[in-house]
Amino acid sequence: MNKSYFSIIVALILIVALIAVFTGVFYPHHSGNQTNTSNNNTTYIPNNTYSANGLTFNYPADWKQISNLDSPSRWGYGDPIVAYYQPIGNGSEDYIETYFYIKQRNVGSLDEMLSDYRSDIAAIGQTEVSERNITVNGMKAVELIKTWRNGNIQYMALTVHIEAVPGSKYYRIGCVVPASEYNATLPKFEMVVNSFKPQ
Repeated sequence: MNKSYFSIIVALILIVALIAVFTGVFYPHHSGNQTNTSNNNTTYIPNNTYSANGLTFNYPADWKQISNLDSPSRWGYGDPIVAYYQPIGNGSEDYIETYFYIKQRNVGSLDEMLSDYRSDIAAIGQTEVSERNITVNGMKAVELIKTWRNGNIQYMALTVHIEAVPGSKYYRIGCVVPASEYNATLPKFEMVVNSFKPQ
């Protein structure tokens, strides 16, 4: 009687061990490797730190600050606090395709800020692609992606609406790039967003 119980226990242990080996061999990417894969794909982006106007964030080291912030056609109503662009050709501000800007908004809520923004983009014929709730350094935020066409070029913009002080102080980070270069440029924009902090 004891021998048969012992045999059943040994058989169960062997079955469990075989299942563990089977799942380890045939499903090696199940958990740990996903994290490793994303870490291996993370490329260091040389960067500088902006620290002024009550803000701090990192930006790509080869990008240049936009000096002419009075350009409503570029970023809609209200000039930004600061903006940077990716230089091409001679590196001047005459021709800018890829850039980001940061605006401060004094509105009553994140919902109000988003409602105003949706109205603005609809009025100028831009299309919202997606929206999701995120956090930026512990601050409540909403990420909104939009697209539009200017001449022969399709553009995409990642906009992040951040609640710095609930009920009074909000920021928008707008990141614009030709749609064909969006995926390649996204890590640079994410670096800006993820390092953003009001001082």
